[in-house]
Amino acid sequence: MPSKITTMLATFLFVAQAPIDEFAVNPARTRELIQETADRLGPDAVALAVAESAYWYGQNPETSAPYMRTCLHAVELANVQAPVPGQRTAVTR
Repeated sequence: MPSKITTMLATFLFVAQAPIDEFAVNPARTRELIQETADRLGPDAVALAVAESAYWYGQNPETSAPYMRTCLHAVELANVQAPVPGQRTAVTR
């Protein structure tokens, strides 16, 4: 089962609506599409990507699931590294 981060990155790829041939065998292009989509959607990118993917699932249920599986696989192959913030240190004055 993919992690939540992998699933979210695949959702960004899903809403990019790029042809499978464009990213399925090209990890660099997969990373680019994820970044471009996140930039396009702006500060509310996660919520907007989830809403947009839900819309596409509703409009095209027969093709959305296989496309999302391809997106998940492409993200796993691309080895996308999501930054995780370090532990915060308390500051005393």
